[in-house]
Amino acid sequence: MSRPTPRATGAGSPRRSRRLTGLVTAACLALGAALLTPVPADAAGSTNQDAYRNIGQPDRAEWMWGVASDTPLSNMSIPGTHDTLSVHGGTSVQTQEDWGDGADTLTAQLERGIRAIDIRARVSGGSAFTIHHGVYYQQANFDDVLTKAQSFLRAHPTETIVMRLKSECPYSGAGTFECAHDPKSVTPATVRSIFAGYVAKYPGLFYTPSTSGSGRAEVPTLGQVRGKLVLGSFDSVDSDGYGIKGFNDRKEDHWAAETVAEKWGYVKGNVDQARSGRPGDMYVTYSSASNAPFGLLPSDYAGGWKLGNENGDIVHEEPGVNVQLMKHLNSSTGRVGVVMTDFPGWGLVNAIIDHNADNAVKGGNRTIWLVNADKTYVNSLYGRCMVRGPEFDSSRTGGLVTQRECQSSPPSSHQWGAEKPSTYDGKGYYWIKASNGKCLTVPYNNGTPPGSGTQLFWWDCETRWFSGSQLWNVIPTKLATATGSRPAYQFINNWTGLCLSMDPATATTAGGKVTQETCSK
Repeated sequence: MSRPTPRATGAGSPRRSRRLTGLVTAACLALGAALLTPVPADAAGSTNQDAYRNIGQPDRAEWMWGVASDTPLSNMSIPGTHDTLSVHGGTSVQTQEDWGDGADTLTAQLERGIRAIDIRARVSGGSAFTIHHGVYYQQANFDDVLTKAQSFLRAHPTETIVMRLKSECPYSGAGTFECAHDPKSVTPATVRSIFAGYVAKYPGLFYTPSTSGSGRAEVPTLGQVRGKLVLGSFDSVDSDGYGIKGFNDRKEDHWAAETVAEKWGYVKGNVDQARSGRPGDMYVTYSSASNAPFGLLPSDYAGGWKLGNENGDIVHEEPGVNVQLMKHLNSSTGRVGVVMTDFPGWGLVNAIIDHNADNAVKGGNRTIWLVNADKTYVNSLYGRCMVRGPEFDSSRTGGLVTQRECQSSPPSSHQWGAEKPSTYDGKGYYWIKASNGKCLTVPYNNGTPPGSGTQLFWWDCETRWFSGSQLWNVIPTKLATATGSRPAYQFINNWTGLCLSMDPATATTAGGKVTQETCSK
């Protein structure tokens, strides 16, 4: 059985508190189109405090466990941090909660669900990387980053980390707020060579195709990179030989937007494009922006700001990007790609994670069914086939629906198919028809919807919109397998709202009951 994604519902404890400057506290695969209801978010965030500078408790260290291994990274929704270790240099520079130096801040983020990181490196002494945001050293080195990432992945091998790595300093003409490589003779080739040394120093840590330097890797599946650090891109090194294909092709990074509203428009636009885009295309959205030191700070864009008058009255209030994004994601579904944030709150992180619902895997359950190419419907918990059982009488107008052991060459009584009603508008619902053309039916019960445990019938299909007792909503899901997942389905009756199931008391008996019951989540 799959473990539920844990939920953070409270703040953690950063190293030290800080003044909050400016804070305003579907498709049904081979069966055809069907309505896919979103998975409700448990403990979803609703306030600015949930979305901003409150990343919560360390209880999301293994959320990727529940995502199918055959899911490409491009088809996932991955919470990340912009300038992941930028905690020093003042409000103009800081972009994340401060959980400690030496990349302790990275560990805190990973334990709280962050899986995409943005690391900015300066060459120091001609042979090593130190972590900077512009001219400001962030009290961490690249060894710290890799050591902490390796420790996390060893402890949580179901996870992966996607890293954007950038050579932070210009190679000449560094400005007042820009760093300078040491020595100043450093070239892009120098940076690439130093990086290769780190890859060799940490064997088995990196996803090798992304670090070869000979060309960008094809987008891997989650199963290929569990336990690995994936280089998404290696920027400002004069080479297109690193990272993943398409990583920066659909990127939103208007980092100098003049207003919060302008930045939010860019963010929402890219996230919505990801929701409707092709599954094989990478989308990366930076929700961060800054016009510091003379304009809005990173915290103003992320957390919003208020303007008061001399009487202490609020005359203008601007909600931050974080809370607007969280609320937008809580009311929508579909892949949103990699989302790199400043000062994320637990509610925003959860909202991004929840957009992996389409790729969530489940263990066997009696309300989940496998549909095979031989037209058999197999219960995922018991492995038994749904069968058109004995007739009620000699008229052969109907009979019981039962289950039996599946056969390698299934007889016609074991075969079913989903099709839209041919004589009226089924409003998106399906008939489930036996091989003799009869429909899977919930008993009429004198017009009162019967409850859980009711055995189902096969019966003549209605030729007009008469009752929902023969109409089924087909909900696709995924069933965990040893190597990944496979498509599976829940069938929800239009009339009763209950799911196609099996009677556990007769589950191992030939001719046992096929029933309806409350749908599992």
